[in-house]
Amino acid sequence: MKIVLSSRGSRGDIYPILEIASALQDEGHNVISGIPETFGEEAKKRGLTVHLYSEDSGKVMKEMGSGMNASKNGLNFIASSVHQQLDFMLDAAKNADVLLASVSEIAAPTVGEYYKMPFYRLAYAPVIPGDQPHPLLPLQNLPPALNRLTWKTFQLLSGYIVRKFLNKRRKELGLPAITNPDKYFTGKSHTLLAINEILSPPSPDWKNRYNFSYTGYCFGRSEDKLSKELAEFIEKYEPPVYIGFGSVHIKNPDKFTDMVIEASQLSGKRVVLSRGWTGLGNKHYPDNIFVTDDTDHAVLFPRMAGVMHHGGSGTTHTGARAGVPQFIMPEIVDQYYWANRIYKMELGPKPISSKKLNIKSLTKALEQITDDRYRVNAKKTGEKMKDENGVKEVVRIITNR
Repeated sequence: MKIVLSSRGSRGDIYPILEIASALQDEGHNVISGIPETFGEEAKKRGLTVHLYSEDSGKVMKEMGSGMNASKNGLNFIASSVHQQLDFMLDAAKNADVLLASVSEIAAPTVGEYYKMPFYRLAYAPVIPGDQPHPLLPLQNLPPALNRLTWKTFQLLSGYIVRKFLNKRRKELGLPAITNPDKYFTGKSHTLLAINEILSPPSPDWKNRYNFSYTGYCFGRSEDKLSKELAEFIEKYEPPVYIGFGSVHIKNPDKFTDMVIEASQLSGKRVVLSRGWTGLGNKHYPDNIFVTDDTDHAVLFPRMAGVMHHGGSGTTHTGARAGVPQFIMPEIVDQYYWANRIYKMELGPKPISSKKLNIKSLTKALEQITDDRYRVNAKKTGEKMKDENGVKEVVRIITNR
């Protein structure tokens, strides 16, 4: 089969696509993927055929902002890339059998419709309208009626942006104008929810209304080993707590690093601090802190007493599968959703965004994250998720095996 994949965004958006592309290629399929140039080297290492979008993912994440502004900026960024998306997918998808794109690719339903081919939409959060909170907004504790209103409001905004950037091109392709964004996104695709159903159960009103499947998260193949120095640090005393923001940028990384140093001393906790894209670190550290560059979370997290992070879907799922408590410091889009779910499931303390954290609250979080109730609940959840293989399930669905 000839299969076209496309995605843009941070590591959490791209690595699942690379994993799926690798699995499809291993099965002998003809696969071409559109990804940001930031991840070109990773694709090359895997021997994948890719088209590189002219996009600096690090810069995009740095300029995203936080809270409601991040959702607005994210929509504008996605819309501004529509022509790149269309140009690549219209060319690559000629004579293709299947198109798979992440939800960021708002042009993908148009391409699937134009070529009359099966189109699958890959989502890392529950992006189907319903009674559940909208995953791209910080408002996560509203009653169902108001949740439905936020979905409608968001659809109005996204619909305006989609129509503005797409309808002219659709006319050129001989396709009708978009009038209903919900029907455009969910009515012309099979939504693959690459998330865990325990962490994010379906809304009751999805049944018989939407075409969707849960696949489980698309975890990567864990082959990396910890550095000798990091492994020795972990094994020296009691398990430490991981702190990091992955590919998310925070406003003042130096100030946050100072807070981590002081809070670790006050709480008596050992810490593995990840530099990430935001650049934590670059200071002198006491013996109870180890600073690391990128490390395979699937290898690292099971050896931690708890993990404190931004709340990206991939990091949240990896922490949950590792069976360790989590404290989430959400910054943008679906991180607020995952933060709320982890807290409601009693898998970790109440979330606080990094800009609202102070020495006292960070110290408290470090102390609380190892509470027995969180450890017990996290371990039970991890056991239920240990065999999850979203990549295998996505491949099975889109190849109709």
